[in-house]
Amino acid sequence: MQLALFQRNTEIQFDPSAPALLLLACSGKKATVRAPALQLYRGVMYQTYRAHTRRGAALAMVILSAKHGFVAPDDTLDPYDLRMTTARADELLARLDQSITQVAWPRRASRVLLAGGQTYRRVMRAAIGLVGAPHLPIEEVCGGIGYQRSQLANFLAEQGRPALADQIGSHPNGQPLYRRYGVYAVGDSVLFNDPGPGRLALKRAVLRELFDGPAGPTACADVDDTVAGRPRVVSRWISLAGIRCRAEALADRPPLLEAMAASKMR
Repeated sequence: MQLALFQRNTEIQFDPSAPALLLLACSGKKATVRAPALQLYRGVMYQTYRAHTRRGAALAMVILSAKHGFVAPDDTLDPYDLRMTTARADELLARLDQSITQVAWPRRASRVLLAGGQTYRRVMRAAIGLVGAPHLPIEEVCGGIGYQRSQLANFLAEQGRPALADQIGSHPNGQPLYRRYGVYAVGDSVLFNDPGPGRLALKRAVLRELFDGPAGPTACADVDDTVAGRPRVVSRWISLAGIRCRAEALADRPPLLEAMAASKMR
């Protein structure tokens, strides 16, 4: 492994719209030939990672090697046999400044997961304390390996989903209100899927409040609807998962919308 000739980013700013960051411990099971780190490690946590990233999880990743310290997934490494003991962790902590500068950290992250055994997480925690900006949410796996795999799988599964971000207030009952959900924000005019007997497939709505409802991310929205056979604007809750696009994206294609709505009603 060669150290970079140029300075790499070592400060991660909190940005709720940015991908998450995964810090993953190396594994005892490895390939038998020199390979990029992500291909070299063959342990069960890497099996979980590969299974879920094939489904589209988008996130940044840094690996903690017992031998090399922090490495990027594409850093080429030779097979080795070295365990992360307490003594080895102490050695890495003693030269932590050097270890964190040999890998490029993402400039922004929405959250961080520390995934590995307790000794690995001790080093990871110290590193994030140096490179992570204040307010960066940090989570850790816990329990046995099976439980850790489940936590990693859940973390990866969440990465492809939009998230509520930028809290701007709360309801009188304390329920937080947010400004944004993925690429959509309060005040946006959107088209959403409105399933149900006798309902059109797509309806227009203006987002007024965004919050985490009983069934997931929800909006209180002004919906273009029909009441007693007459067009009306109705204020009601809609599922944010049903949003398909901004209303202006298809504003110049009403025949297409009519066709889509009609096909859903048949």
